[in-house]
Amino acid sequence: NANPTAFLEKIKKLFTEDKKREKRTVELLKQYENSEISVGKIAENLNIERENVLRLMERHNIYLVDYDFEEDEKTIEKYLKR
Repeated sequence: NANPTAFLEKIKKLFTEDKKREKRTVELLKQYENSEISVGKIAENLNIERENVLRLMERHNIYLVDYDFEEDEKTIEKYLKR
């Protein structure tokens, strides 16, 4: 009863979505390297935790430099206001 064509289409869709996400990730990491975007904004764009962004950066040989604590301060303040 399995439809091989439908199965192949689903696999193709998964690979296509994965490639699009990887392309977007690389674009965001390049923006970070050019000081155009923060780690927090990358996390927000990809809908992942900051720690996962740091792992992605490590995998792509991009290192965290000139860390700006302003974003963390805002997050902490927001959390404390709850």
